Amino acid sequence: MRFGRPRLAQEATFDLTPMIDVVLLLIIFFTLTAQFARTRQAPVDLPREKGEKPQGDKPAAMVIDLNADGALSVLGVDTNLANLTRMVEGEVIRVGEGLDLVIRAHRECPAVHLNRLAEALAGVGVRNWKLATAGEGG
Repeated sequence: MRFGRPRLAQEATFDLTPMIDVVLLLIIFFTLTAQFARTRQAPVDLPREKGEKPQGDKPAAMVIDLNADGALSVLGVDTNLANLTRMVEGEVIRVGEGLDLVIRAHRECPAVHLNRLAEALAGVGVRNWKLATAGEGG
């Protein structure tokens, strides 16, 4: 009778290459989508005031553009006051009181349009919002 040597069990190995590939793809995806969100903002001639320095690199949760003629848009998509109010109300429900809202009003926009927007925002529970400025020099 012939007895062979006992076989040693093979060690389990992990190939990390696919996981590294997936992580790199996710980093690329989120980097590109963050850039697209910034480029979708339409250029607006903002008021030339000093304003306050932004606190940190945290982007605003919602940016509303107010054109010179009083037209409203969010991320380059034109909207009316009723639809905008519904969008903001949904964000207030989702985020709560801490909604970071920035209004980018054209510097030649009459104040009546900004007041109308502020009243509508107050109606859905937004008490604090920021008005974007271009800074003193530019």
